[in-house]
Amino acid sequence: MESRLGSRYSVLFSGTKLSAWEQRLDRLLDNLNEPQRQAVTHTDGAMLILAGAGSGKTRAITYRLAHLIETGVAPWNILAITFTNKAAREMASRVESLHVGSGATLCTFHALCARLLREFADRAGIEPNYTIYDRDDQVRLTKEAILVAGVPVANFPPARVHASIGRAKNRLRTPTACAEEAQSFHEEQVARVYIQYQKLLQANNALDFDDLLLRTAFMLRDHSDVGEILSKRYQYVMIDEYQDTNHAQYLLARAIAGPHGNLCVTGDPDQSIYAWRGADISNILEFEKDYPDAKIVVLDENYRSTKAILHGASNLISHNTHRKDKALWTRRTGGADISVVYCNDEHAEAQWIAERIIALRDQGLAAEKMAVFYRVNSLSRVVENALRENAIPYRIARGVEFYNRKEVKDVLAYLKVIVNPVDDISCLRIINLPARGIGATAVKRLVEHARMSGKSVLEVCKDGLAAGLRAPAAKKVAAFHDLMTSFTEEKDQPVARIANHVIDAISLQDAFGGDDAPDSSAWRNVGELVNNAAEFDSRTEGGTLEEYLHQVALIADVDHMQGGDGAVTLMTLHSAKGLEFPAVFIVGWEFGLLPFHRGDQPYARQIASSPQDEEERRLAFVGMTRAMEHLALSCARKRMQRGRTETQIASPFLNEIGTEMVEIEDITTPPPNPWADRTGPRGGFYDDAAEREMIESSDIDEAFPPEYEYLRIGSLVSHPMFGRGRVVAKGSQRWPETRLEIHFEDLGPKTIKLSVVRLELLDE
Repeated sequence: MESRLGSRYSVLFSGTKLSAWEQRLDRLLDNLNEPQRQAVTHTDGAMLILAGAGSGKTRAITYRLAHLIETGVAPWNILAITFTNKAAREMASRVESLHVGSGATLCTFHALCARLLREFADRAGIEPNYTIYDRDDQVRLTKEAILVAGVPVANFPPARVHASIGRAKNRLRTPTACAEEAQSFHEEQVARVYIQYQKLLQANNALDFDDLLLRTAFMLRDHSDVGEILSKRYQYVMIDEYQDTNHAQYLLARAIAGPHGNLCVTGDPDQSIYAWRGADISNILEFEKDYPDAKIVVLDENYRSTKAILHGASNLISHNTHRKDKALWTRRTGGADISVVYCNDEHAEAQWIAERIIALRDQGLAAEKMAVFYRVNSLSRVVENALRENAIPYRIARGVEFYNRKEVKDVLAYLKVIVNPVDDISCLRIINLPARGIGATAVKRLVEHARMSGKSVLEVCKDGLAAGLRAPAAKKVAAFHDLMTSFTEEKDQPVARIANHVIDAISLQDAFGGDDAPDSSAWRNVGELVNNAAEFDSRTEGGTLEEYLHQVALIADVDHMQGGDGAVTLMTLHSAKGLEFPAVFIVGWEFGLLPFHRGDQPYARQIASSPQDEEERRLAFVGMTRAMEHLALSCARKRMQRGRTETQIASPFLNEIGTEMVEIEDITTPPPNPWADRTGPRGGFYDDAAEREMIESSDIDEAFPPEYEYLRIGSLVSHPMFGRGRVVAKGSQRWPETRLEIHFEDLGPKTIKLSVVRLELLDE
């Protein structure tokens, strides 16, 4: 038997019977293609795996992890970082199925940082029982920081200010640095808020998502011994989706892998779609500059999509300049062409999708195998209506929403204060929930006293009289203080037990209707939270309450995506990354939506290769390559936006996809004749028949279709892909070969073959 491990093992196995260990290695590599095998068997030194969409990347990195363990690397010396908890769980499951040793660290960047900040809290300058604030809490704290800083809230909306702070943190800019570098009044005010925001976070012993990365990066920068500990612990580092790393994550990876250089990164520049949250595509594009001796492996065989889908997606992404060239290919044969459909409006678009879903379902494709993607959430409403009207079950992929439900956040707030008594945001949420007679005036005085005395809100509840409360109110807040203190005595118990104790102690069931509570959806959600806690207890075997809270805080939209429920999935293009469906519909292929565009400059003046438009093209590419068998792209001629129905310009991306292996369907109705009220006896534009005949003979062929009866040089027209333009010349060819030169408002002059498009004549 000849081993399939490659030449480096040929001498070892030559003329000998394979041992059990050797057979395991052989089986490990048996189902890999050659580039995958190269990636798996590379051990020491840096490596970049350029993995195209659907190219078996997860298999390669999972097998590489298993191969390291099988060749003698201790599992606890391996660190594999993913970008979602779902991906980490999938990798762990695959490694387990390969029956190699367990113990490798598989987690997200944020989860790793949360763990390290608990372990090295003293070096990071925080308490290990810190709270991770979710988005709502972050925005609420930003609003408080705006008020403290004396900045007008009306001119500086908290959500936007917090986004600016987040961008600064992703660039590792401190409040002081932002204040020093401010070049405008707006930047100066944001820096002032940033300073107060960080002070409030510190007072609450809390971190936001971006702090997890920033604090860890600064800790590694300022404490070299921590980096040495981590480098010895994690001797082999693997990072998935490297194209989505920001500056902080880039520095973390280099700090941990620096001494030994065993850094393996996988990714695809063509799928970098998170620049808006700080991702830096140059991290992967310049990897070879950082590691000149790195091994480069290209995975370009696609196992997911048909040839037509790959052809159209590759045509599209080839228009980007900031990328590493590779050509996706597949061994698969057959498959339908890409469908491109032009509709009258968003309602016709949604109905067309519903009808196609029904047709595919009738052909045997289950509803859960189909998905509808959109660039912005607002586009889902009309699609939802059409699916409901056609009795098509659907679900919207917003897994994080469960933890944003009021009743769930209320219970979580209790748990947060148990772990972190100085968390004022959580404390104020529950101080009178369920109602215990503590009014707004009492709460205001407690907050003011806490701020003046430098204490937490929970701490000043112990002596409400000192805060200026009347005796009855002081007694109630003291009871709240004692209740929360009693909970902290049990914080080392299993999480589900703590949650049940809290729910019983505050009589939460009574708040949901007592005996009628089981019929309440809110009460059922509380029960589901306890179930989730019990699963955590079972899975982690000794996991702490603070670890559970950190896990909940870091859940992403698609982490709880489950299949097999008989429903079509609706989601944004960003959420679709990492998923696949046999049938995919992508709506809204119009300029301003895809590519998304907030300005009013015409396409031709800025689309070429700007970073924003290249990212939009990558986003469209990601959406297209989620499809396995069927891909449909839809464009509406008119769409209601901000309460007004507006004429849309077809996305320029449709033109870049090309027409090969693309089926174009135009289901728009013919436009009304804008000159109908001026027609003469013969139904034409001119009353004088002789004049009309003369013009027609010079400008237009008599065999033209009736809808082009009034088309002339100088006519204002609308093209389904190129938008508005004016006819400036007509070729000498006769129908159906007739070609027109049209000067388009956004694209300039183009020559088109009239018989292959449907022009709409516009009124002046």
